[in-house]
Amino acid sequence: MEFFTQFSLDSAVVNYQVLACMAIIWLVVVACTISSISKQGWTQRQRIFWLIVVTGIPLVGILLYLPFSFRIENYPHLKVLREKNR
Repeated sequence: MEFFTQFSLDSAVVNYQVLACMAIIWLVVVACTISSISKQGWTQRQRIFWLIVVTGIPLVGILLYLPFSFRIENYPHLKVLREKNR
């Protein structure tokens, strides 16, 4: 059981370098998401909506955008999911 005692959060070091690295990674993720939104073939109103969602709701906004980020032309097998049942 001594093996499990070495995994503890008590010795976790969170300093300015760790926080700066986390902030840089988060900014890169947000920048990539904004770039993806701008390249979608949507109307201006849809782009503004998603920009507000992504920047206004920090983590949840990106998770909400994720299913809409796929381009159908790159994944033809997903086209079935967007077709309406007749």
